[in-house]
Amino acid sequence: MRLPVPSVGTALSLVRATVSWSMDTVALVAAMPSRIDDLFGRLDALLTSVEEITARAGEVIDAAARTTDDAAEVVVGAGDASARAQSMIAELQPIADRGIPLGRRFVDNFSEQELDASIRMVDQLPELMERMEAIMPILATMDTVAPEIHQLLEVTKDVRKAVIGIPGFKFFRNRGEEKLEDI
Repeated sequence: MRLPVPSVGTALSLVRATVSWSMDTVALVAAMPSRIDDLFGRLDALLTSVEEITARAGEVIDAAARTTDDAAEVVVGAGDASARAQSMIAELQPIADRGIPLGRRFVDNFSEQELDASIRMVDQLPELMERMEAIMPILATMDTVAPEIHQLLEVTKDVRKAVIGIPGFKFFRNRGEEKLEDI
């Protein structure tokens, strides 16, 4: 907008300048509603953008809060796991201190042939267990059979002494040995 500048010229030029200024002012005032309407439109668009940004920022803040909560749970879980691990290490440390030298000695003295034999033996354990299950009842009765076996051995010794005392037994024994050699 231009302001009239008074000049030293004629009144006509002053009137012209005033009319020109008035027309510019009227044009400006006439354009004001559309400009104000355009300004309000831009303000509405700006407010809509600000609201969208604010909503998105709220979502980001909510996601960050959930992430923070999740991270806090992970930290608490890691702390618990660390405490349990420290407890286990404290319990196992004396065993490891004693076992490592023994294990090292065992590994240093263990050959491949012994390993192969151990593997074969472990492979045969199921069959051994089946057979042992059949033998175990017999072995359980051995404590009651043992005195009877001792008595039987004593009787056998007595019979042997008696047979050796039979006249001519030596002849029969020698003849039996000769027959055994022929076979």
